[in-house]
Amino acid sequence: MPVWDQHAPPIAEIDVLWITAGLGCDGDTIAMTAATQPSIEDLVSGGIPWTPKVNLHNPFLSFENGDEFLKRFHQAAQGSLDNFILVVEGSVPNENNKKEGYWASLGTDQVSGQPITTCEWIDRLAPHAWAVIAVGTCAT
Repeated sequence: MPVWDQHAPPIAEIDVLWITAGLGCDGDTIAMTAATQPSIEDLVSGGIPWTPKVNLHNPFLSFENGDEFLKRFHQAAQGSLDNFILVVEGSVPNENNKKEGYWASLGTDQVSGQPITTCEWIDRLAPHAWAVIAVGTCAT
């Protein structure tokens, strides 16, 4: 995890990797679109003084899809994406309570060709994240 340095230059941009692949609704994502102080548009356009521009990677709000959407997730999991926040929305399933199958996934592993479960993403991303945020009642 990155160590805070009071002499480091301010962060100009930060990526927010948002996982909604848990066992829950996407109500918090939808609610975020109605926020006004600040608005999502203000955050992603860098329109708030003294705050970094936010690069939001949310599966429902992103322009990218497929491999293009997951590119930042893979970079972050490999430790090559600096200054990102991991957001988890929805219940995190217990993938160990059954012999086969899975409850929730996001994307496909490039090596095995198998789905990447929500739990796998959390395990891959959380150690590299600047912060991890659980959003909504189900995630918390």
